[in-house]
Amino acid sequence: MAARAPAYPSASGLSGIFDPGQWLFAALNIIGLVAYLAPFFAPGLREGGSANFAHKTDAPLVFAATAALCLVLVVADLTAGGLNSKSLAALGVLAALAAVLRTLTLPAGANLYFFLVILGGYAFGPRMGFLLGALSFFLSAVITGGIGPWLPFQMFASAWMGMSAGWLAGFLGRRGRRTEVAAVVLLGFAWGLLFGAITNLWSWPFFAAGPDTSYQAGLGPAETLRRYWNYYILTSLGWDLLRSLCNAAVLVIVGGPLLRALLRFRQRFSFELD
Repeated sequence: MAARAPAYPSASGLSGIFDPGQWLFAALNIIGLVAYLAPFFAPGLREGGSANFAHKTDAPLVFAATAALCLVLVVADLTAGGLNSKSLAALGVLAALAAVLRTLTLPAGANLYFFLVILGGYAFGPRMGFLLGALSFFLSAVITGGIGPWLPFQMFASAWMGMSAGWLAGFLGRRGRRTEVAAVVLLGFAWGLLFGAITNLWSWPFFAAGPDTSYQAGLGPAETLRRYWNYYILTSLGWDLLRSLCNAAVLVIVGGPLLRALLRFRQRFSFELD
């Protein structure tokens, strides 16, 4: 027997064009981008809104579409061979563990959730990383009672975190384990900041405050970014920085052994006959 390429290999040529999983995966990411960016390009969505009721009408639709497409993506990958029973079981176990870890709150609001999604995405590839991030965050919301219009947006941010870890693995290729762990630690630190910066966008267009922190249509990209940066510094940067440090510390401690275990698991159950 010869080891097969890692789960969710990058599609190329005609096989990639006609892979239904690729189209479903692209559709999921487009839904997430549209959901986040729609208030910036559709002023009517912000009329009469506030941060408390942001996305109260479209969030259920986004969640329903995301859940349905994730389910269809799993079925498509099972049919095409991108997933098998063992990798599907690994997805379920990792998602459940990550959901439980999110309930363990550390000082300053940090938690142990992020490192497992990052390591799982790195080991199993961008598509499984996406599914792991979305599913684990949904499960954690059920456990903690954090279900609301913000949930699908948090699910997408978590899914993109897992997806980026899979892309990082593809970019690095075969490198030394120390290099891989160092890259994963840096990614975990970056996502401590990125997660807050992305999820803040679900409510920022509805936020009414001073002229230097609120969104206003027609200001142009530079001024919009300046105002969002001011808003981010005032509301999230301190918390997110502590989360970044927590991510990096946990990944330094457990990243090497756990990553080796996950990669061995992937290689053990991803094989094909010569």
